[in-house]
Amino acid sequence: MHVRMAALAAVSLACVACWPGPSGVARAETALPIPQSERVESEGVLDTLREIAKRGTPTGAAAQKVLDLLTPHIAQEEEFILPPLVLLPALANEVPAPDMRWAIPLAERVKAEHAALEQTHKALKAAFVALQDAAKAEGDRTTAGFAGDLIADDLGDQEIIEPAVIVIGDYLRSQLPAQ
Repeated sequence: MHVRMAALAAVSLACVACWPGPSGVARAETALPIPQSERVESEGVLDTLREIAKRGTPTGAAAQKVLDLLTPHIAQEEEFILPPLVLLPALANEVPAPDMRWAIPLAERVKAEHAALEQTHKALKAAFVALQDAAKAEGDRTTAGFAGDLIADDLGDQEIIEPAVIVIGDYLRSQLPAQ
Protein backbone atom coordinates (compact mmCIF):
# COMPACT_ATOMS: atom_id res chain seq x y z
CA MET A 1 0.00 0.00 0.00
CA HIS A 2 1.15 3.51 -0.63
CA VAL A 3 -0.92 5.75 1.67
CA ARG A 4 1.65 8.19 3.08
CA MET A 5 1.96 7.47 6.79
CA ALA A 6 5.01 8.58 8.76
CA ALA A 7 6.40 6.03 11.21
CA LEU A 8 10.00 6.86 12.12
CA ALA A 9 10.24 3.98 14.57
CA ALA A 10 9.26 1.46 11.91
CA VAL A 11 11.82 2.92 9.50
CA SER A 12 14.51 2.64 12.17
CA LEU A 13 13.63 -0.98 12.84
CA ALA A 14 13.64 -1.72 9.12
CA CYS A 15 17.09 -0.13 8.80
CA VAL A 16 18.46 -2.32 11.59
CA ALA A 17 17.17 -5.47 9.83
CA CYS A 18 18.81 -4.60 6.51
CA TRP A 19 22.38 -4.60 5.25
CA PRO A 20 23.72 -3.13 2.04
CA GLY A 21 23.86 -5.72 -0.70
CA PRO A 22 25.31 -5.65 -4.21
CA SER A 23 24.78 -2.42 -6.10
CA GLY A 24 24.11 -0.65 -2.79
CA VAL A 25 20.61 -2.13 -2.59
CA ALA A 26 19.41 -2.92 0.92
CA ARG A 27 18.85 -6.66 1.40
CA ALA A 28 16.74 -8.02 4.23
CA GLU A 29 18.42 -10.92 6.00
CA THR A 30 15.44 -13.28 5.94
CA ALA A 31 13.36 -12.19 2.97
CA LEU A 32 13.63 -10.29 -0.26
CA PRO A 33 14.01 -6.56 0.27
CA ILE A 34 11.16 -4.17 -0.29
CA PRO A 35 11.29 -0.39 -0.28
CA GLN A 36 11.22 0.74 3.34
CA SER A 37 8.57 3.33 2.51
CA GLU A 38 6.26 0.53 1.39
CA ARG A 39 6.79 -1.46 4.58
CA VAL A 40 6.16 1.58 6.78
CA GLU A 41 3.02 2.48 4.86
CA SER A 42 1.63 -1.06 4.98
CA GLU A 43 2.23 -1.27 8.72
CA GLY A 44 0.52 2.10 9.23
CA VAL A 45 -2.49 1.11 7.16
CA LEU A 46 -2.87 -2.22 8.96
CA ASP A 47 -2.50 -0.56 12.38
CA THR A 48 -5.18 2.01 11.50
CA LEU A 49 -7.53 -0.68 10.20
CA ARG A 50 -7.01 -2.78 13.36
CA GLU A 51 -7.99 0.20 15.50
CA ILE A 52 -11.10 0.89 13.40
CA ALA A 53 -12.02 -2.83 13.44
CA LYS A 54 -12.21 -2.75 17.25
CA ARG A 55 -15.32 -0.61 17.03
CA GLY A 56 -18.62 -2.35 17.57
CA THR A 57 -20.15 -0.51 14.61
CA PRO A 58 -20.77 -1.18 10.93
CA THR A 59 -17.57 0.77 10.25
CA GLY A 60 -15.67 -1.61 12.53
CA ALA A 61 -17.12 -4.63 10.74
CA ALA A 62 -16.24 -3.12 7.36
CA ALA A 63 -12.68 -2.46 8.55
CA GLN A 64 -12.38 -6.10 9.62
CA LYS A 65 -13.49 -7.20 6.15
CA VAL A 66 -10.80 -4.94 4.64
CA LEU A 67 -8.21 -6.46 6.99
CA ASP A 68 -9.26 -9.98 5.99
CA LEU A 69 -8.66 -9.14 2.32
CA LEU A 70 -5.75 -6.73 2.62
CA THR A 71 -3.49 -8.68 4.98
CA PRO A 72 -2.88 -11.58 2.56
CA HIS A 73 -2.57 -9.13 -0.34
CA ILE A 74 0.16 -7.20 1.46
CA ALA A 75 1.98 -10.48 2.12
CA GLN A 76 1.72 -11.22 -1.60
CA GLU A 77 3.05 -7.75 -2.45
CA GLU A 78 6.01 -8.29 -0.13
CA GLU A 79 6.68 -11.73 -1.62
CA PHE A 80 6.97 -10.84 -5.29
CA ILE A 81 5.52 -7.46 -6.31
CA LEU A 82 7.51 -4.95 -4.25
CA PRO A 83 11.04 -6.44 -4.12
CA PRO A 84 12.04 -5.45 -7.69
CA LEU A 85 11.23 -1.83 -6.85
CA VAL A 86 14.34 -1.62 -4.62
CA LEU A 87 16.38 -1.71 -7.83
CA LEU A 88 14.91 1.52 -9.22
CA PRO A 89 17.43 3.92 -7.62
CA ALA A 90 20.34 1.80 -8.84
CA LEU A 91 18.82 1.38 -12.32
CA ALA A 92 18.33 5.14 -12.55
CA ASN A 93 22.04 5.69 -11.90
CA GLU A 94 23.87 2.73 -13.38
CA VAL A 95 23.87 -0.02 -15.95
CA PRO A 96 22.03 -3.16 -14.82
CA ALA A 97 24.32 -5.64 -13.10
CA PRO A 98 24.06 -9.44 -13.17
CA ASP A 99 23.33 -9.45 -9.42
CA MET A 100 19.98 -7.80 -10.26
CA ARG A 101 18.82 -10.84 -12.23
CA TRP A 102 16.84 -12.11 -9.21
CA ALA A 103 14.12 -9.55 -10.05
CA ILE A 104 13.32 -11.05 -13.47
CA PRO A 105 11.34 -14.10 -12.26
CA LEU A 106 9.44 -11.92 -9.80
CA ALA A 107 8.42 -9.57 -12.61
CA GLU A 108 7.41 -12.56 -14.70
CA ARG A 109 5.23 -13.74 -11.82
CA VAL A 110 3.51 -10.35 -11.64
CA LYS A 111 2.79 -10.65 -15.35
CA ALA A 112 1.61 -14.27 -15.06
CA GLU A 113 -0.68 -13.51 -12.11
CA HIS A 114 -2.20 -10.38 -13.64
CA ALA A 115 -5.74 -11.81 -13.85
CA ALA A 116 -5.68 -13.01 -10.24
CA LEU A 117 -4.28 -9.68 -9.07
CA GLU A 118 -7.07 -7.88 -10.93
CA GLN A 119 -9.65 -9.97 -9.07
CA THR A 120 -7.97 -9.17 -5.76
CA HIS A 121 -8.02 -5.46 -6.58
CA LYS A 122 -11.75 -5.66 -7.44
CA ALA A 123 -12.49 -7.29 -4.10
CA LEU A 124 -10.32 -4.76 -2.26
CA LYS A 125 -12.00 -1.83 -3.97
CA ALA A 126 -15.43 -3.16 -3.02
CA ALA A 127 -14.29 -3.55 0.60
CA PHE A 128 -12.76 -0.05 0.63
CA VAL A 129 -16.00 1.44 -0.76
CA ALA A 130 -18.02 -0.46 1.85
CA LEU A 131 -15.75 0.95 4.58
CA GLN A 132 -16.13 4.44 3.16
CA ASP A 133 -19.92 4.11 2.93
CA ALA A 134 -20.19 2.81 6.51
CA ALA A 135 -17.99 5.63 7.80
CA LYS A 136 -20.03 8.24 5.93
CA ALA A 137 -23.26 6.78 7.34
CA GLU A 138 -21.78 7.14 10.83
CA GLY A 139 -20.56 10.68 10.14
CA ASP A 140 -16.93 9.61 10.52
CA ARG A 141 -15.16 11.86 8.04
CA THR A 142 -11.69 10.75 9.07
CA THR A 143 -12.33 7.08 8.35
CA ALA A 144 -14.24 7.93 5.16
CA GLY A 145 -11.22 9.94 3.99
CA PHE A 146 -8.87 7.11 4.96
CA ALA A 147 -10.98 4.67 2.91
CA GLY A 148 -10.86 7.11 -0.01
CA ASP A 149 -7.07 7.14 0.26
CA LEU A 150 -7.08 3.32 0.20
CA ILE A 151 -9.16 3.36 -2.99
CA ALA A 152 -6.74 5.77 -4.67
CA ASP A 153 -3.73 3.83 -3.43
CA ASP A 154 -5.09 0.56 -4.78
CA LEU A 155 -5.59 2.19 -8.16
CA GLY A 156 -1.94 3.30 -8.00
CA ASP A 157 -0.91 -0.30 -7.43
CA GLN A 158 -2.71 -1.28 -10.64
CA GLU A 159 -1.66 1.71 -12.75
CA ILE A 160 1.91 2.24 -11.53
CA ILE A 161 3.43 -0.33 -9.18
CA GLU A 162 2.57 -3.59 -10.93
CA PRO A 163 3.36 -2.27 -14.45
CA ALA A 164 6.64 -0.78 -13.16
CA VAL A 165 7.70 -4.17 -11.84
CA ILE A 166 6.99 -5.74 -15.22
CA VAL A 167 9.00 -3.00 -16.96
CA ILE A 168 11.91 -3.59 -14.55
CA GLY A 169 11.92 -7.29 -15.42
CA ASP A 170 11.68 -6.65 -19.15
CA TYR A 171 14.46 -4.05 -18.97
CA LEU A 172 16.77 -6.34 -17.02
CA ARG A 173 16.09 -9.23 -19.40
CA SER A 174 16.92 -7.02 -22.39
CA GLN A 175 20.10 -5.58 -20.84
CA LEU A 176 21.67 -8.57 -19.12
CA PRO A 177 23.39 -11.36 -21.03
CA ALA A 178 21.48 -14.63 -21.22
CA GLN A 179 22.53 -17.20 -18.67
